Amino acid sequence: MPSPRQPGADWPLEESTALEAGEASVQFEFWGCSEIRESLGIRADTELHLMERIASAPAESIYYHTVRSLLRRRVVPTPFPDDFATWVAVELRDLVLAERLAFPSPFDYPDIEGFRECLLSIFDDHLSRLPSIPRSLFGNPFYFLRGHLVAVPLEVRAWDLRSFRDALSEVDESSLYFHAVECAGPWGRPESTFTAWVQVALGEKELAAALRLDPFITSLKQLRGNLLRILDRALVEQNS
Repeated sequence: MPSPRQPGADWPLEESTALEAGEASVQFEFWGCSEIRESLGIRADTELHLMERIASAPAESIYYHTVRSLLRRRVVPTPFPDDFATWVAVELRDLVLAERLAFPSPFDYPDIEGFRECLLSIFDDHLSRLPSIPRSLFGNPFYFLRGHLVAVPLEVRAWDLRSFRDALSEVDESSLYFHAVECAGPWGRPESTFTAWVQVALGEKELAAALRLDPFITSLKQLRGNLLRILDRALVEQNS
């Protein structure tokens, strides 16, 4: 993930110059991101083809079409959470398979290979029940891609719970994706930079636990709303 300085290695923190009651020992720095796409020259025309390509496609492509689709859904909302389910629903009109593919969250698996195996098992079970293999009705095949993320600092920082809440309400949705998904990852490091900062820098363990939400089952807009509601309740309790 190219960026000026690898913020996902721990979390984007800046030392605070002064501390008052309720202030963090380190500031939170918000980052945004954009994506550059690369075609892999791999396509699928039927459900069987799609299953076979998912089995052999690079892990980065599976990540792009499932986890990274959350970043693109802020621009083009879809009723399904990933590219595979969306293509099956739109091009093949197989809503049963689309809904089954949309159900599992990659955040529930230890790594991308575990999630890939889950998708393949869904395909295998579904196809074994069909008398024939559905093809694309409109001639639009599925093209496998992978993405390269570019992250940039936004010059927006938080030093306490109030400033964190206010900044979170204003930053672009790409910043939400970067901190809640890309820095944390669905496997290996389950902590988003949001929860890590709230727990470590502010010492709010219970609040950090409440902020651990699965973004894959919702949109970034809904994720922001859920996070803000949790922070608003915490601020009310803090001031009472």
